[in-house]
Amino acid sequence: MSQTSVRLAVIPARAPWRLVASSQFHTRSSPLLFRLSFPQVSNNPAFRRRRAAYGAVGTVLAVSGFAWTAQTGNVEVHEDPCDRRALTTVPMTKLISGWIAFAFCSSPTWVDASETLYNIVSQIPILSSIANAFIMRTFFNQFLGGETTSECIPKIEALRREEVGTLLGYNIEAELDGSDKRRELIHAQTEHVLSSIETQGRLARKFWPDSTTTSGDNRCWVRIKVTGLVPSPVALYHGSNAILSERSARGLDKDVPYPGLPHDGDWEAALSGVSTKDREELLALRAIMEKIATKARENNVRIVIDAEQTWYQPLIDSLTDELMQKYNTLDGPATCIGSFQAYLRRYPQLLDQQIRRAEEKGYKLLFKQVRGAYMVTEAARWKREGRQGLGPVWPTVEETHASYNYGIQRTISTIAEQIKNNEHLKIGAVFATHNSISIDLAIKLMEQNGMAKRIDDGKRLVLSNEIAGSIAFAQLYGNGTFLTLECSL
Repeated sequence: MSQTSVRLAVIPARAPWRLVASSQFHTRSSPLLFRLSFPQVSNNPAFRRRRAAYGAVGTVLAVSGFAWTAQTGNVEVHEDPCDRRALTTVPMTKLISGWIAFAFCSSPTWVDASETLYNIVSQIPILSSIANAFIMRTFFNQFLGGETTSECIPKIEALRREEVGTLLGYNIEAELDGSDKRRELIHAQTEHVLSSIETQGRLARKFWPDSTTTSGDNRCWVRIKVTGLVPSPVALYHGSNAILSERSARGLDKDVPYPGLPHDGDWEAALSGVSTKDREELLALRAIMEKIATKARENNVRIVIDAEQTWYQPLIDSLTDELMQKYNTLDGPATCIGSFQAYLRRYPQLLDQQIRRAEEKGYKLLFKQVRGAYMVTEAARWKREGRQGLGPVWPTVEETHASYNYGIQRTISTIAEQIKNNEHLKIGAVFATHNSISIDLAIKLMEQNGMAKRIDDGKRLVLSNEIAGSIAFAQLYGNGTFLTLECSL
């Protein structure tokens, strides 16, 4: 069954669109890139009833959350002057709705109970209608941007005026044990992605017409979920298994944690190791991705290919690798951004290999680094399949942090070395994080390597044009407002 991900844990509503916003680099402002999400809402009546019911749950639980947070005892809060300065630019209505939303989010009990309460409240239409109005002014206002792409455009424009760019993403995924999607739906999804690229292209020409000063990057991006572009993710699963079998036969990745590293020949291994039906679906996927990448290059828009569960990742890795080699050539604008998950134990080896691979093959490595979003399902599947030893995910949060920070250190040191050697930069990274420690580490390393310097009594960080087009940070909308606004002031 197809499903969407809103990334709002307390209310598991489902919607097919996400608009994500990111800050563009500017040589006279902060070097950070920020990410917001604004899922659109389906026109399906069943979905609207479902969303209304979730709203009712939110009404009841948010009020209860206030009472709960009021009784949590004395919590020491350290006020940061930078946070205060950033949040003074936020409208009072936004601050209030945010307080309501986070009061609800603060209780795991309410979060865990939301699905059960939804089943109860969904039977009370009047309460659901009232709750829907409430939820649109609180949770929706805090975490989302609009019900249609056109509704999001004014928000995108407002963000760009604050030196904040945008990532517009079609946010649909599929489960391995779900039903197939119709071909018509795949076509419609593809058209939505192409349309979002055209929209971002128009906005880029309006707000950042000359991107040559930032290595061709205008911070107008589109995100892709590969599992949403195939009739069934089973083809991805079978293709990934075929790749792993071929690597094993060739003696590759013996010392690399699951799911290994991308290699030459992976895509061919996937096509030759699956059924005719799966092969047709994979070839159709490749054609769709080529069409999307071509459209993106024509509009000078970058596409971000999201990482997903590890049992799909070998196939996604191979496809991303093929597209980067083709569309990220050093003699033209780079178009494709891969996604690397630092919570996977393979990540340090993956990053080292990808940097070498880009150097050897002559293309620009662009990637978004995240900690990871599928920890629970990864552990559950590893256990269900009876696999031995450590799973694909680091067993502790400390190891995940170390892996993430290694990615920051490795990337910045590589850029510093390429600058020292007067080379064309062959790497660019988006560090997607709400962890201020990781952000501070990256800024410190940039300063130490002479990539950035502070002005205005340390309030602003100034970067060269080339660095400004190569390093960025990201936060989800509504979850890191103090970081987003602080860094764009």
